[in-house]
Amino acid sequence: MSRKKGKGEVPQKQGGYRLYAQWLLIGAALGAYYGVFYNPSPEAENIMFISVVLISLIPAVGLTIFQNWKKGYSAKQKWMTFGKNFLLCFIFVAMLWLRPFVHQLGGKWAVIAFTTIFGMIVGVIMGLRKKTA
Repeated sequence: MSRKKGKGEVPQKQGGYRLYAQWLLIGAALGAYYGVFYNPSPEAENIMFISVVLISLIPAVGLTIFQNWKKGYSAKQKWMTFGKNFLLCFIFVAMLWLRPFVHQLGGKWAVIAFTTIFGMIVGVIMGLRKKTA
């Protein structure tokens, strides 16, 4: 049954801990997926760090354009949005870039743990962004 909102009623928001737990679990699941199905490749070790930065810039610019499309935000708000998008993309791409090094140090289980933890971090960041939106 649905309740009609009166003039003085404030719409209920989803609980904070439930929202964070949901995003944390989604991030952990995606991170575990990237760890479980990782197959080491000798070519992956030759990728330079600058490529991680450049690969992170492309989706960050695209996300910023789509998020600010016809919104009329100030330049400061647009740069803040870009910075947040870049940081999120950078964390994700850096996690993918670091998998061969983690595999050399600890093997398959270390990669699974590493990507799951990074997935959880990205999930929490996404949950925080969703909470403030």
